[in-house]
Amino acid sequence: MSIIDFFKKIDFTKRTKIFAFISLFTNLFLGIAKFIGAFYFNNYFLFAAALFNVFILLAKGECLLGLKSKRRSFKVRNFLIFVFLLTAGIIYTIYSLRLIIYANYSTYEFTKELAILISVVSFVELGVAIFGLIRVTKYGHFYRDIKIINLVSALTALVLTEAAITSFATVIKYTRLNNGYFGVIVGIITIILSIFVFFAPVLSIIDREHNVYKIVDFEKSKAYFNESNILELPLSFSHIFRRYKFVAYLKGDIVDGHIQLTPNIYQKANPYVKIILIILLPIYLLPIIILRFIYLFRTINIPKKLDINMEQHGFIKINKNNS
Repeated sequence: MSIIDFFKKIDFTKRTKIFAFISLFTNLFLGIAKFIGAFYFNNYFLFAAALFNVFILLAKGECLLGLKSKRRSFKVRNFLIFVFLLTAGIIYTIYSLRLIIYANYSTYEFTKELAILISVVSFVELGVAIFGLIRVTKYGHFYRDIKIINLVSALTALVLTEAAITSFATVIKYTRLNNGYFGVIVGIITIILSIFVFFAPVLSIIDREHNVYKIVDFEKSKAYFNESNILELPLSFSHIFRRYKFVAYLKGDIVDGHIQLTPNIYQKANPYVKIILIILLPIYLLPIIILRFIYLFRTINIPKKLDINMEQHGFIKINKNNS
C-alpha cells in the first residue's frame, strides 16, 4: 500500500491531526534554525521571523491540545489561539515593513530553478490550504482553526515566492517595495483571521447548525411549509459559493431542523467543466479569494439571522434539549 492510499483511507479529522502534528515539528525546526541564524549573524529581522514560527507553532499546538484534552475550557483555548495568531500577524507585518522603511536593505538572490520550485510548492500549499478550509466547514472550531493557520503559512510562502521570482526578473521595478507591501498585506490578513478566530464561536454556524423552534402564529408560519410539512428557508444567495439554507421538519407545533450548505459552482459542474476550472485556477484565484472574503462578511452569524427571520414569521426558538 502506497503512502497516498494510506492517507486516503484515513478519516479527514485523523488526517488533519496527523499533518498538523507533522507541521508542528516543521515549525519547531524552522524556528530553532532561524534563532541560531539570528544570533550567529546578529540579524534581528531573522529573530522576528523565528518568533513568527514560534507563535504559529503555539497556535496550532493549542488546536491539537483542544482536540485531545479538556483540561482547559474552549473559551480559554480559543482566546490563546487568537492571541498567538494575532501576535504572529503583528510580527510578520513589522518584519515586512523593513523592506519599505530601509531603502538600502538588500534582498536575497534566487536562481530561476529554485524560484520555480518555490513557486510550485507555494501554490500547491495555498490550494491545499484553501481546499481544506472549505472542506472543514462542517467540523469543529479547532479543525477550522488548524486550516486557518495552514492558510497563513501558505500566504507567507507566497511572499517568499514573489521574492524569489522578482529577484531575477529585472523587468520588475521596485522589487524591494513590492515584496514589503505584499508581506504587510499578508500580515494584516493574518491579524484579520485572528480576529475572526476570536469571534467565530458566536458568528459561524459550527456547532450551531441544529435549531429548534415552536410555532406561535400558525397563520404567519404555514406559508413556509410544503405539502410534506418540510420547511426550506434560503439564508444566503450566491452563484459561485455554497449557499446556506435551513431545512426543517414539522412535528406538531415543533420545527426541528439544521442549517445546510448547497453545492458550489465547482461541485455542481460536470467533469469536463471541472477540468477547465482547475486549469484556469491561477487566473481567477485572487478575485475568488476577494469575493470569498466579501461573501464571508455577508454571511456572518447566519444562525442569528435565522432566529430573527423565524421570529418575524410566527416562530419562537426553544432549547434543543427540551424539543
